[in-house]
Amino acid sequence: MRYFEDLSVGASDTFGERTLTEAEIVAFAEKWDPQRFHADPDAAAESIHGGVIASGLHTIAVAMRHWVDAWLSDVANRGARYIQRVEFDQPVRPGDTLVVRGELLEKTVPDHTDAHGYADYELSAHVDGEPAMTMVTDLVVRRRGDD
Repeated sequence: MRYFEDLSVGASDTFGERTLTEAEIVAFAEKWDPQRFHADPDAAAESIHGGVIASGLHTIAVAMRHWVDAWLSDVANRGARYIQRVEFDQPVRPGDTLVVRGELLEKTVPDHTDAHGYADYELSAHVDGEPAMTMVTDLVVRRRGDD
C-alpha cells in the first residue's frame, strides 16, 4: 500500500488502453447517456459529428477503470473531495484506442489533521497521441501511521 508520503509530485505513468467499438459505445449510451449522437447511429450520421461518438462519461469510465486497476487500488485512497475540471478535447469514435495516462500534479497537507493529505491528480485519455479527455481530481490519501 502506498501512502501520501510515498507519492511523488510529477510522477506519471500509462495505465493501459482500450479500443472502443460502435456496439460498446451505443450500449453504454443506451443505458447511461442516451443522446442521439451516442445511441442512434442513423441520427448520429446526420449530426454535427457525422457519426456515433462515445459519451464523455463513457470515456471517463474507461479511464477510471484503468487507473483504479493499475494505480489507485494500491494507494491508501479515502476518496476524492471534488473534481477540479473535466475537459473533452476531441470526440472518441468507434475504433479509437484510448490510452490512459496520469500524473500527480500537487500534494498539500491540511492544517486541521495529520491523518491524510490532498493529492491533485490529472487523469487523461489520449487518441493517436492527442488528449481526448482530461480530468483533474483532488484525492484524499491516508498518511502513514493513521491506522
